[in-house]
Amino acid sequence: MSNALWFQRTVYSVISLLFILWLISPQNSLPQAIPAPEFLLCLTLAVILRKPEVLPVILIAIIFLFCDFLFNRPVGLWSGIVIILTEFTKTQYWRYKGSNFVTTWLFSSFVIAFGIGTYILILILFMVPHTNLSQYLVWVLITIFSYPIMFCVSFLVVRSDKKNYQDRILGGRA
Repeated sequence: MSNALWFQRTVYSVISLLFILWLISPQNSLPQAIPAPEFLLCLTLAVILRKPEVLPVILIAIIFLFCDFLFNRPVGLWSGIVIILTEFTKTQYWRYKGSNFVTTWLFSSFVIAFGIGTYILILILFMVPHTNLSQYLVWVLITIFSYPIMFCVSFLVVRSDKKNYQDRILGGRA
């Protein structure tokens, strides 16, 4: 394996840990009315849709399992759902490799909505205490609208040349 691949994995891990630290640090003493977006899922999907070989399953599993412990979620549930989503996204990479940003954003939106919907359904099915469904709907929408930001952050992880960038944004009309 090349050093560039390991460097990209390290940068992804560091950015993920910075987002985790930002989410667990106290920013406001008032109770939160709006849930925080799932930045790590957006970043992971953005990196996979640009260069899937950067993120192996074990790295994704370790980071999201760590998040399950820190955020007091059912251990393994969200990380298992994310692993299934990311492996599905890796199988669809060839389809979205040459497409523009809007197409990949729509695909990622469906993946995010399906993943969070599955998470909600499993919590309801097993009668795990959770918040109301409107909070989850807001969580889905905020996560979908934060994807473009994470797409820009993914440039830190996966560097690409100018031609590849123009093809992704303009859809090959550069």
